[in-house]
Amino acid sequence: MVQLRIKSLELGLRLSRQNQGGGVMHVVGGSMVKELLIERARACIGVSTYRRSATLAEAPKVFNCFRFTQWLWSSVEIQLPDHQLLYSRAVPVPFGDIDTADLVFVPRLEYSVAEDDFGHVGIATGMSTIIHATKWKNGVIEEPLSEFANRGCLGVRRIPEQYYCRP
Repeated sequence: MVQLRIKSLELGLRLSRQNQGGGVMHVVGGSMVKELLIERARACIGVSTYRRSATLAEAPKVFNCFRFTQWLWSSVEIQLPDHQLLYSRAVPVPFGDIDTADLVFVPRLEYSVAEDDFGHVGIATGMSTIIHATKWKNGVIEEPLSEFANRGCLGVRRIPEQYYCRP
């Protein structure tokens, strides 16, 4: 059922992106794209499992935090690198200005800059919650942003609408 729900979201996104000539163009409304990303993320809660060495090819059945956000954004033709905090098209955003679909980076437990300078990432659903893949709950969960960021924040990045929405 989850796979069917995800396919239906993908189909809706694809249909909204087709132009009259049969080619593909980007969705006009950025808020629509963000809501679809969050719906797609929520469809994975309770059904996707976590594995640190997950690959993008295993999505949506198996994720780690970076593959989860890569998979979400790939549906709108945004190819995030493994080290998403350095993604050149993403712009830094103050923690207090978090909005839907922003990427929020926090330190991992037992965090060490020498070993793991990019921490853990989730996708914000707005100002109050975040969805992320976690080994502690063995899968994708949604939790309050305050709990997610209780170890501190390494940064927040927003992908500007100009990269996935064109008239």
